[in-house]
Amino acid sequence: MNIEKMYNLDAEKNVLSSIFMNNDSICEVIDLIKAEDFYSSNNKIIYKNLVEMQDKRIPIDIVTFCDRMGETLKEIGGVSYITEIINSSITATNIKRYGQIVKEKSNYRELMKIFENSMEKLKKAEDSTDEVIDYAQNSLMKLDSSEVKDTGEMLPIMDKYMDTLQARYEKGEAVQGVKTGYKSLDKTLGGLQKEDLVILAARPSMGKTSTALNIILNSVFKEKAKVAFFNLEMGPIQIIDRVLSIHTAIPMDKIKKADLTDKQWCAVTKSAAIFAGSNMKIYNRIYKINLIKSECRKLKIKEGLDIVVIDHLQLIEGVKGAENRNVEVSKITRELKLMAKELDVTVLLLSQLSRAPEARSEDHRPRLSDLRESGSIEQDADVVMLLYRDDYYDKDCEEKGIIECIVAKNRNGELGTVRFRWLPEIQRIWALNT
Repeated sequence: MNIEKMYNLDAEKNVLSSIFMNNDSICEVIDLIKAEDFYSSNNKIIYKNLVEMQDKRIPIDIVTFCDRMGETLKEIGGVSYITEIINSSITATNIKRYGQIVKEKSNYRELMKIFENSMEKLKKAEDSTDEVIDYAQNSLMKLDSSEVKDTGEMLPIMDKYMDTLQARYEKGEAVQGVKTGYKSLDKTLGGLQKEDLVILAARPSMGKTSTALNIILNSVFKEKAKVAFFNLEMGPIQIIDRVLSIHTAIPMDKIKKADLTDKQWCAVTKSAAIFAGSNMKIYNRIYKINLIKSECRKLKIKEGLDIVVIDHLQLIEGVKGAENRNVEVSKITRELKLMAKELDVTVLLLSQLSRAPEARSEDHRPRLSDLRESGSIEQDADVVMLLYRDDYYDKDCEEKGIIECIVAKNRNGELGTVRFRWLPEIQRIWALNT
């Protein structure tokens, strides 16, 4: 092992020396390094106390520092060590560079620790390989994000806001998010917004997968969005049957049976080729929340990612140790909301509803309280859309094939209902609202 990569005591001393020489220079490194980043235990204590003195506006010099330390001064080398530190540098102008060296060495040690811990976990064989991979990836993500400081200062916040405002102006549209392809829905939601957790919930066979697929395909082909679809409910062949039926307007039953005319064969072949080269990825064998997050992180870094779709919540496997399924679901939705923020993506999460709508004697329209295993679904979600079809409950109703998309929660926009015409034969939906 190359010891020189593990630490640099000269850089540590020069950071401390610079602060003694110019108290204001601490501002150059206070957001860059923490006391834990120092290798020397003495230097950790000295830096921690210098930061505390700066916070309390106590002037820093050898006298005030030694007075603050009192009897504990001996434990860190006494006055002689403080004098040695002060004399180790002749200028404070390079403190930021010294701080960067200290941080680099700290990151190296932390990386070694992550890999050593991962190896130890593998040797003990108490955790699955998936859990070890998740530990390593999460640790690396935390290490990577540890240098990103949220200072709370208004200047960078306003700079980012003005950039966003300028982008809105240049786009010149009311809909600022990724368009769903349905004007009435986009008007209500403002499009699919980055960092949002969007819930699309319904009773079984209500049309939620079809609705989600239509939105996905519109975003991929009209908006050029990059989409990851985690299909937990169906096999890959079943989902492709639906996708091609929507795209070609050929009845899904004909595609399933391969009962196609020459013209339809040509259309299906062409459509399949288009999807093969599209920005859409479909995953059929990833059920665990940690693996979903891991795959999304890799996609974001390697290829970019705009929308994550998961069908559906009740099939996601959570982390170990949850007291019950409600607690597990709460943890899953919280993790997905945090992932949306971390990766700057929209998460469209499909979910089942409880049987409560059937139990109501008159109006079977779903409510937020009907979210199955609700936990914190409603709390974590930015948008909740509930689907309802009258002909689901009344086979003799006048309006058949009408889906009501009830926007029951919209943290940053309007509530309302958007009506769709649904043709299950080809899995397509059309918005009826003007």
